[in-house]
Amino acid sequence: MSDLLKYRLPKGEVVEKLGAFVPVQLNELTKGFVVANADKSKVFAFEEGERAIEKTSFTEPNCYAKEEYLEKADTFIAAIQSKGLSKAIFSRVKSHTSDKSGEQLFKALIDAYPAAFVYLISSEHFGTWIGATPEKLIRTTDEQAETVSLAGTMKANDSQSWGEKERFEQQFVSDFIEEQLREIGIKNLTINGPHDRVAGPVKHLETQFQFDLNQISPIQIADKLHPTPAVSGLPQKEALNLIASIETHDRSLYTGFIGVVGEETDLFVNLRCAQIIGNEFFLYLGGGFTKDSIAEKEWEETENKSRTLLNILENS
Repeated sequence: MSDLLKYRLPKGEVVEKLGAFVPVQLNELTKGFVVANADKSKVFAFEEGERAIEKTSFTEPNCYAKEEYLEKADTFIAAIQSKGLSKAIFSRVKSHTSDKSGEQLFKALIDAYPAAFVYLISSEHFGTWIGATPEKLIRTTDEQAETVSLAGTMKANDSQSWGEKERFEQQFVSDFIEEQLREIGIKNLTINGPHDRVAGPVKHLETQFQFDLNQISPIQIADKLHPTPAVSGLPQKEALNLIASIETHDRSLYTGFIGVVGEETDLFVNLRCAQIIGNEFFLYLGGGFTKDSIAEKEWEETENKSRTLLNILENS
């Protein structure tokens, strides 16, 4: 039995391949499908062709009950305040039992979210994952490229104005991306935003960045940008250390990146995703915390984000 790869680029056609995900070094990538875990310590490229793959069992990730989440979130906020961090991302895992298969959910996600990158992958290296992510890490066509900063979350039908916390959160990410692009030698940078970006049941603040590649490889840029403050925090090293000290689950592929490298490159931050183990879907959900965060509201934000997959699992 081979590894499985199914994906659809935004507003594109479904691609399905059999083969194997093989470990590679990030700087070796030149062409093909790639997936990297949260800290880029594990990077896999897909090689087509029939392969004999051993079946591997995977341990279920730890899922916080609400009370435990709120307790950890309060500890997280206190640490942000005491350490003087601008922002850090705290995540949790939510379990949902369903008799639907990954294939059924994949088909439903394609219909529900035409503007998302939708995928279903399975390998002995990381198990079975599915997602419909709205966040572009880098897209290139010829010598032109674009990326986005995406932060702040509210329900898509919420008419209230964005709060100061969400606007600051989004600006942190935008400033980081601009700084990283300029450091790597990007010129002719055009910045548009922020504006509302609807992503299924929620909406975010999005700023768009367009630029010339200037003979810099898309993988170099992706490596420079990832992880953005939208999935880690600022200052980055201190935020990642805080995350590691509080979160009790391995993020695995969640908040890593995924997509296609080649003459046209389309890489995405792996959000709104789930690992499938048996008939359990383990949804990975995160929120951007600042010194002014309120634990209850952050819980609500993760619940809202869970609807991207749960609305489809429960109703399709």
